[in-house]
Amino acid sequence: MSILPKLHSMIYIWGAATAVITGCAAGVVDVAQSPRPILDQVVRDAEWYIDEGIVAFADGDFDGAVSMWEDAVELTPRNARLRNFLGLAYMNRSDHGRAMIEFEQAISLDPGLAEAFNNYGYVLFKQRAYEDALEAYGHALAIDSTYLAARRNFKLALQATAGNLDGWAFTLAEEGVRAEDIEQKIALYHRALEIDSTYAEVYNNLGAAEYYNGEVDKALGAFHRAVDLDPGLAESFNNLGYVYIDLGLLNDAIDNINSALEIDPYYVDAYNNLARAFVKNGEVDNAITAWQSTLRIEPENTVARQNLKRYQTR
Repeated sequence: MSILPKLHSMIYIWGAATAVITGCAAGVVDVAQSPRPILDQVVRDAEWYIDEGIVAFADGDFDGAVSMWEDAVELTPRNARLRNFLGLAYMNRSDHGRAMIEFEQAISLDPGLAEAFNNYGYVLFKQRAYEDALEAYGHALAIDSTYLAARRNFKLALQATAGNLDGWAFTLAEEGVRAEDIEQKIALYHRALEIDSTYAEVYNNLGAAEYYNGEVDKALGAFHRAVDLDPGLAESFNNLGYVYIDLGLLNDAIDNINSALEIDPYYVDAYNNLARAFVKNGEVDNAITAWQSTLRIEPENTVARQNLKRYQTR
């Protein structure tokens, strides 16, 4: 992880799911407490397959991820998070039937796994079963009311059930998220907005793409349009703050990032960006407070830990 966070594109349904892939415990058996060497070996093997699957998934090798995680499932079939991982790999292979089976297995094994409900909702959403998707996102939020991805997905599903979300615009926007070429991203977002000019999340993603394409003014315009359309879009306020930091407009940056945090008090990247703005503005004590807020939410956050170590020892 870099010391300073990047701009964040809006978390689409599939993007929220992939964000789950960060590593997990291998199985239900605690190796250190197991008295049987053969069981220890099984757990170590499962860990190896899981880790190899994570590497493959991160590289975009979804076939390889499926292969590794299928082998891990044979060793630890009752690992809910592993089943959720396998569902993600199938989902990214566009095998939605198999993905649903794995997400259902994950939910059955651990009814408290919010990520599995969120990912299950995505597959239902793709099938345009919006009411069922809404129910799945609702379960995710009942488990974790701070789960930002599920909150955003719930909102999209509400729009879809009310007939306020164009399915083709959503598809184009999703393709834009998946596209690797920045110009292609921008073109797809513009096509989505031609169909639905009120799609705030797409304006946010367009702004992120324009920013990384070196078009700062266009990025600012897109982010402002996003918050005009949806004043509750925390990501766009955070992104505005990020760009304003780069431009040296620190008071504007602080104001916008604080707006993001008023919307989502658990937004870790916004706290880190706020701290960055405070440091550049000579307000080190306020920066330290912001990083401390990050660590209360995410105790292992590398950005906050490294910067606190750096500035508290001065």
